[in-house]
Amino acid sequence: MITSWLFEFFHELREPAAQADPAVVQAHFRWYMDLWTRAEARGYDGIFFSEHHFGAGYSPSPNLIISNLAPRTSTMRLGVLGTVTPYATPWRVMEEFAMLDHLTAGRLEMGVVSGIPPEFMTAGLSIPEMAERHAEICDVIDAARRGGPVSHAGKHWNFTDLRLLPPMLRTDAPMWTAVRGPESAVKAAGRGWKVCSGFNSVANIAATFDAYRNAADDAGFASGPDQLGVRRMVTFVDDPADQQSGIQTAKRALLDVLNSSAGPLPPFAAVLDRPGESSEMLSDDEFVSGTPAQVAEQLIEQCRAVGAAHSMIMFSDIEPAALERSHELFAAEVIPALHSAGL
Repeated sequence: MITSWLFEFFHELREPAAQADPAVVQAHFRWYMDLWTRAEARGYDGIFFSEHHFGAGYSPSPNLIISNLAPRTSTMRLGVLGTVTPYATPWRVMEEFAMLDHLTAGRLEMGVVSGIPPEFMTAGLSIPEMAERHAEICDVIDAARRGGPVSHAGKHWNFTDLRLLPPMLRTDAPMWTAVRGPESAVKAAGRGWKVCSGFNSVANIAATFDAYRNAADDAGFASGPDQLGVRRMVTFVDDPADQQSGIQTAKRALLDVLNSSAGPLPPFAAVLDRPGESSEMLSDDEFVSGTPAQVAEQLIEQCRAVGAAHSMIMFSDIEPAALERSHELFAAEVIPALHSAGL
């Protein structure tokens, strides 16, 4: 079985007049909350929410989305992938996860990341500082998950015997992080964390996940498909022959989001409006396009190629009507195929 996750980007309203109207923004929030609530009845296994700042999205605190969505749902997993740790203090990261573990009645999937350079550099933070803070907070998270008071001595934080409250509901709550290559995968495996990867080609993700599995073996814990997820952008087309045009639609949609985001465009953005081009950082494998049957086939093939049991989906649609239709199509025609697929 391959599980089906929504990997959500909470899109900002695009029209300046709408952006400036609090009532329109509030209606936009209500619409998205209703959309995510419907995901449970449609059969999605869970939703991951990501943290973004300063442009393109309305999700500076995905924890607040989950706390609002928890009482609206009862079975669907709710995850953060991820909390940008360097923006916070280590105790707050872990204490808020513990609160959400209780508020979701044990349905929380925790996840942390070090941040996106264009966003944090806009705020005057450097890559080395973000990396240092992230590493320290990850150490605190690991210590907290073992239970009892937590002590830490580092460059950015020093404390002794902190009681982090409330305690987690589950001592085995899953912890996730995003990885781009073997080095970050090895670090995650050493912590026993689950990993998700995207943007890269299937071949590169397979090599990254091989490094993860080898490091997990060295660390002494059993790793399998349940520890691995592949995140992809999906675009539906009506005609099987339009598969390639769907890829170009997705590339233009991603470029539109990047143009609305904070900071300079990443290097791979230059190829997004050039048909037939890709880069090492952004493979065409990222863009899964076609009819529902074609999309299901590609997602299953990719998960099998890298040995991942989790398919994490973001749709290229931004307009509400189109996004609603994609949610419905994926649920009705792709999820059953993924659930019945073997690895």
